[in-house]
Amino acid sequence: MTEKKEVTMAEQRIRQLLDYGSFMEIGEAVTARLTDFYTPGTQDKPSDGVITGYGTIDGQLVYVFSQDVAVLGGTYGEMHGQKINRLYQMAMKTKAPIIGFLDCHGFRIEEGLDSLDKFARLYALQAQASGLIPQIMAVVGRCGGGMSIAANMADFVFVEKENGRLFLNPGNAIDRSFDEIVDQADFTDARMSCDEILESIRTLIHTLLPANTSRRPRQKPCSDDLNRLCPGIAEKTGDGRAILQDISDDGFFFETRRDSGADMVTGFIMLDGIVVGAVANQKTRNGLRRISAEGFDKAAAFIEICDKFSFPILTLTDTEGFDTSEEQEIYLPKAAGRMIKALTRASMPKVNLITGEIYGSAYSIMNSKGLGADLVFMWDTANVNLINPRQAVEILYPHADSALIEQRAADYEKSHSSARALARHDYVDKVIRPEETRKYIAGAFETFANLY
Repeated sequence: MTEKKEVTMAEQRIRQLLDYGSFMEIGEAVTARLTDFYTPGTQDKPSDGVITGYGTIDGQLVYVFSQDVAVLGGTYGEMHGQKINRLYQMAMKTKAPIIGFLDCHGFRIEEGLDSLDKFARLYALQAQASGLIPQIMAVVGRCGGGMSIAANMADFVFVEKENGRLFLNPGNAIDRSFDEIVDQADFTDARMSCDEILESIRTLIHTLLPANTSRRPRQKPCSDDLNRLCPGIAEKTGDGRAILQDISDDGFFFETRRDSGADMVTGFIMLDGIVVGAVANQKTRNGLRRISAEGFDKAAAFIEICDKFSFPILTLTDTEGFDTSEEQEIYLPKAAGRMIKALTRASMPKVNLITGEIYGSAYSIMNSKGLGADLVFMWDTANVNLINPRQAVEILYPHADSALIEQRAADYEKSHSSARALARHDYVDKVIRPEETRKYIAGAFETFANLY
């Protein structure tokens, strides 16, 4: 009779995620090998600190690994790494998503170079997988050093809010002359409870993501009226998150990287059952509508994911320009360039909606016609300005009296920055009333139905 195996916390996480009874563990008898500094003995346990296998989520095949911090101090050893690497190879061969639960205290010192070699091979496999299958990581405990890099190479990263810690160097190795130590978790998709992480992963797999990059995203049945009006949506100007929820099927919105780049919102919405990647300018808590380097970088990373998995892209443009903080001056141009490259390289349909009062060249970067948007819509209440119309007139007419300045400022706005002005110059395809946004945006993506 086979001895009944104790179900560890690492395995429980897998079973809670997958369809009941679907998990098939592979490599369960693998143990650490003898080395010059380590002799397997009483602390030697099967699986070598990581549970690996496959199962289904809503019937879809996925590969899963879960690190067990209770084994050998939660360290990453040679056979531990080999199991994860083999799982990656199987996931790529079958073109199925891979999911990891990370809880690792670092390299297993006793195994030295063998551990480092397996880590290098893991990085190489992750780089190969990035153009082929979805990679999702959940940080449920300590995740430092090289494993934090592996986590950040995934498409989606969630951190358990109570116990998850994501860092590159330990605290005693960091130069404490820095005023603030940045937690890597600020740049992941979200800090959540374990239950919320499991539900988010299930949503990604059974609702949003295709099994691999060679498949188009699935279209879901839609019961929401495509012509549904959105009363009061004009009052949400500046709140990209609220506007996206308002126009999406049944208010669905799956937000990504919600704890970083507060001036930009990214995530998935549904329009007539079509999954659409959305990027929107967002007013911050201090009331500013300016884009930071973190916001551009966040948007660029999300657009790259959308392009990889063939999601159409919707952008909401409503910004006063660039963040003028001194520390932003160094990083902002590079981050803006990354977003420009991401948008221009994206091959799926791109639709832009202008919703507010826009200033400066940030308008050009936010998916304008000149940058390659397929269709651009604009609320009749919105406008786009190179500079403030009054300032423009004061520059052009330096000796004019106040009455003339007011008159010419109104003329300048009408001819250079109003919705009608942009439409006349072919920078906008349709000027719409805010409450009709859903039907026009959904209809725009429907015109590309042959691509889905």
